[in-house]
Parts: sequence; structure tokens; C-alpha cells
Amino acid sequence: MIGVSAIVLTIVMILVIVYLRLSLRKSLKREAQFIALWRPILLEAISADTPQTVPEFDSRDQLLFLKLWSYLQESLRGTANDRLNALARQVHCAVAARNFLAHGNRSERLLAILTLGHLRDQLSWESLALQATQPDRLASIHAARALIRIDPLRGTEWLLPLMLARRDWDISQIANFLDEARQAFWLQLATKILTIDQSQWTRALQLADALQLQLPLKAMRFILAHCKSVTTLVAALHLASDAKLLPFVRHCGQHSDWRVRVEVARFLGDFGEADDIPLLQQSLHDAHWWVRYQAARSLASLPFFGYEQLQALSKKTADVLVLKMLSHVLAEQRSPAT
Repeated sequence: MIGVSAIVLTIVMILVIVYLRLSLRKSLKREAQFIALWRPILLEAISADTPQTVPEFDSRDQLLFLKLWSYLQESLRGTANDRLNALARQVHCAVAARNFLAHGNRSERLLAILTLGHLRDQLSWESLALQATQPDRLASIHAARALIRIDPLRGTEWLLPLMLARRDWDISQIANFLDEARQAFWLQLATKILTIDQSQWTRALQLADALQLQLPLKAMRFILAHCKSVTTLVAALHLASDAKLLPFVRHCGQHSDWRVRVEVARFLGDFGEADDIPLLQQSLHDAHWWVRYQAARSLASLPFFGYEQLQALSKKTADVLVLKMLSHVLAEQRSPAT
């Protein structure tokens, strides 16, 4: 009896495997046929002034269309995206995407989020905003990107607290989707930086730096004067790029944290005056390699000090660590005579 049961179970398993393989082949064949039909239509729509009249397709193929359409959307820029959007509206893409967002599995929801962002679908704002607050990191950050595409100004205003609070959102990922809304983000950050909690200053400064944005001088002065966190101070000094901040930066020259001293040396290389040479020369004796390195590079870059003076300094020094660093930086620099 046991032997018969084992044989029956084996046969059943074989039949299930055969069924699954046949289903997979059928699905792959259907997908290949769909792509063969629709890829030329989509490519023609990209190059045409207006999308042509397109054939209807079965509701079972909605997911296939969204995959192919989204792939092309991610690969193109400019008017081609607008033309693809026009075609998608003809086949009611937004309706299908909203349905997948509400009732689909995770992969279908991700595809729907991507689609609705490309379509700038205003009707999906609330649903996408909800997705942006969910624990799923990938879905939430794609939802944030979609919101920015739908309305950059409203999106940056609504998302700013989330971008500063969600540590699972990588700075580089946020900067990537904010690149198309840089000015809108700058407006939000510049007006709100001094009203947010100090614990979020570091992340706000890092985001501004990743987007190559400068905060107002008043805000930078306040942060440099009042920040209590070393990481915030480092981020502020790294972002600082105004000679009017020189007094605040000089004040940090003897800071106990080497990361701060590195940023001071870097800033002085860009905006320092003749009075700052002694501080940079003193930094050549710093215990940390990176501080000595940045101090030497900054001295070499100063118009009133430069390569020849750095050479002369290396000949006079008796400190082995300083001599090694000066030789290292001199080797990196091009002599004016060569």
C-alpha cells in the first residue's frame, strides 16, 4: 500500500512539473509574440509627431505592455517620453497601473509606481504618498520619485520630512531622483533648514552637497555657530563655499576631531588669506595623515604661496612626517617651469 502511494505521488509530481513547464513555455511564447507586435508600434510612436491609432489588447497583456513601455521610458528622455505617455493614455495605462497598485503583488506594485510616475498621474497622488510612507524601502523610494515627477514643488514640500527622517533611503538615491527638481528642493531646504530639528541638519546638508546646492549664507553661519554634532559640523564645512564664512572656519582650526581639521584645511585652500598660512603650516604637523595631506595641498594651491614656496618649505623642515608629506604633494603638483 505504501509502495502504491509513493508511485501515485511520484506520478502526480511529474504531472505538476510537466504542467508548470508547459505553462511557462506558453507564457514565454505569448510574451515574445506580444513584444514582437508592440515594440515596432512603440518605437514608431517615439519618432512620430503624434501617436498613431493603436490596436486593442487583452487585459491579460496589460502587465506585458507596462513592462515594455516602462523599459522604453527609462531608456529615453525629452519629447520621446511625452510621446510614449500620449500612447499610454490611448490604451488606458493609468487605469491599469492604478489597479495593479491597489491589488497587485509586490512586483506589480513596483511596476505600477514606476508607470504612474512617468505618466505624472495626479489621480494617484494619495496612493503614491501612502506607498512612500511604507516600510518597503524599494517601493517607498520609487513612490517618492513618482511624486517628484508628478509635481516637483508639491513633491519636495511633502517629501522633505520623509527624506530627512528615513535613514533607509540612501542619500545618493534621493539625489538621483531629486536632480530633476533641484530648484524646488533648494527652495524648500533654504526656507526650512533653520526650523527643522538639529538632528536632521547633517542629512539635509549631505543632500544639498550631493545635489551641489548652496544654502543661504545666513543659514550656513547659524549652523556653523550653533551645531552640536561633529558630523553636522563636518557636513557644514564640506558644503561651505563662501569666503564670508572664513571667520567661522578659522574658529574650527584646532578642533579635536581630525575630520573637522581636514575640512578647515580644504576650505583655507580655496578661500584662505595670507594670515591663514601659519595655521596651514601648523597643520602639516598634525597627527593625522589626511590633515597633513590636505594642508599641504591647500598651501600648494594658494596663489600667494604655491609650488615654489612649498618646495622651499620642504628644504627647511626637519620633521620627517612633514618632509614625507611635502614630497608626496610636490610630486602630485606640476612645477610651473615644466
